[in-house]
Amino acid sequence: MLKLTADSLHLQCRAANKNEAIKIAADALEKAGYVKPGFLHGMLAREKSVSTYIGAGIAFPHCAKENLDLVIKTGFQVFQFPHGVGWGNGKVVFVMVAVAASRNEHIQVLADIADLLGDEVKTTLLASAKTKEEFISLFEKA
Repeated sequence: MLKLTADSLHLQCRAANKNEAIKIAADALEKAGYVKPGFLHGMLAREKSVSTYIGAGIAFPHCAKENLDLVIKTGFQVFQFPHGVGWGNGKVVFVMVAVAASRNEHIQVLADIADLLGDEVKTTLLASAKTKEEFISLFEKA
């Protein structure tokens, strides 16, 4: 089961568009020591080939297979966008879970996220959480 900590959670984020949101995510993954510089390009390449929007206001950006060599270790960062970020085709993201995974480990993270965030009501509550403690509490009530 995915364990969310205060260190991996970013509240009150703002981005003008999905590319800016993905840049925020790539920077956080790099700062946390999960990826090498240049990971952003792999994430943008993945997004260009297939949207990482998974429904209910949630996006799951990760890198293209060709860029897995930029992953140092598997990890994730979670971002709250209370005002939403346009993701294209009328989709709006309020919660973004960015993942760095060297093999297929992102599949298990995706499965955990899908179980936790599978409905728009929960996403709405997460998007309006005011503190990290409140967000984590809501996140863990699957």
